[in-house]
Amino acid sequence: MTSEEFRSTIFSEIRDWVSVEFPTLPVVYENGPQPDEDAIGPIWLDVEIRWYDGSVAAFGEAPRTRDFGAVSLACFYKTGEGTKTPGEVIEGLSSLLQVRRFGAAVTGARQRTVPTHLLGWYKVGVLIPFTLG
Repeated sequence: MTSEEFRSTIFSEIRDWVSVEFPTLPVVYENGPQPDEDAIGPIWLDVEIRWYDGSVAAFGEAPRTRDFGAVSLACFYKTGEGTKTPGEVIEGLSSLLQVRRFGAAVTGARQRTVPTHLLGWYKVGVLIPFTLG
């Protein structure tokens, strides 16, 4: 499984889940258009694949490597919207993606990120670590 196949698989899982559970939730994927924060709505999801490290898995005539990273899920919500829906989005996606095998990739347990507040937006999220290869 290539890194692009992994990215495509994860994004597809997220798209399918969101279309059923939160069909009106805007989702912004890495390297896509920047959201217009005035028009996007009071709650939206930011998704990114982050690559951190690599290692040699096998030497020889067919050397293999492993890549390490995390799926970053961040739910942004406007001041006054409350935490219920953002919490449900993060909980649901964590349950969907953590501790699973996706082809040659394995995901681990989620790691919560520090909630932040800036310019009228709150952010809550998780990192779901993975090993590919």
